[in-house]
Amino acid sequence: MHFYFDHKERLASPGACILYAPGYTQHYTAEKEFFNSFIHFKYHPDFLSEYAIPTNQIFYPEEIEEINWFLKKIHYEFCMQSLHSHRMCESYCHQLFITLTRSLYKQHHPLTQNTDLLALFDQLRLHLISSCEEDWSIQRMCEFVNLEKSQLYTYYHALFKTTPKSDLIHARIDRAKYLLTNEAMQIKQVSQASGFNNIYHFSRYFKQICGCAPSDYTKNKKVP
Repeated sequence: MHFYFDHKERLASPGACILYAPGYTQHYTAEKEFFNSFIHFKYHPDFLSEYAIPTNQIFYPEEIEEINWFLKKIHYEFCMQSLHSHRMCESYCHQLFITLTRSLYKQHHPLTQNTDLLALFDQLRLHLISSCEEDWSIQRMCEFVNLEKSQLYTYYHALFKTTPKSDLIHARIDRAKYLLTNEAMQIKQVSQASGFNNIYHFSRYFKQICGCAPSDYTKNKKVP
């Protein structure tokens, strides 16, 4: 595939993608046969600002099959014009751009080449969030990824833009909010079931994140 930008020719390999900006001349040719999936769409000025995708440049995302799937779903909804098709198209567009953004982020991340370490950190974060009631000491986290404390925090923040402690606390508060809807559970029980051994720490973090005390949250949830 040959793309032309500002009277200059660029050769593209299979799997190439490009996002043309409105009004930009679209000029490309194929050497032989080629498979070309595309959509034309209008968007709010703030739409693209949410995603770090370059315009009028060739890039190579890894999730080509997934991207083609989104394009097919968008095309299907546009052609069928079923109930709420415009909402489905908008939803698929957002998922498409999220997939592209994630792919480009991974490619430019310093840990991209170390796929085993990336997988370990993904597993660690999943376990932190899904099993937040467990005792997650720094030592346990370090052993999970086989790194020192400073490396753990550096890589974790670089990958997820937050800290393991923050992820853990927010996951525990989310669980506590769910458990507080159970009228049979006392606040102390909720605190322990959410992974907080100290009810005062629980109340402090809960108020900091939710803006109210656990008891007030429970009362508000009982109001019809």
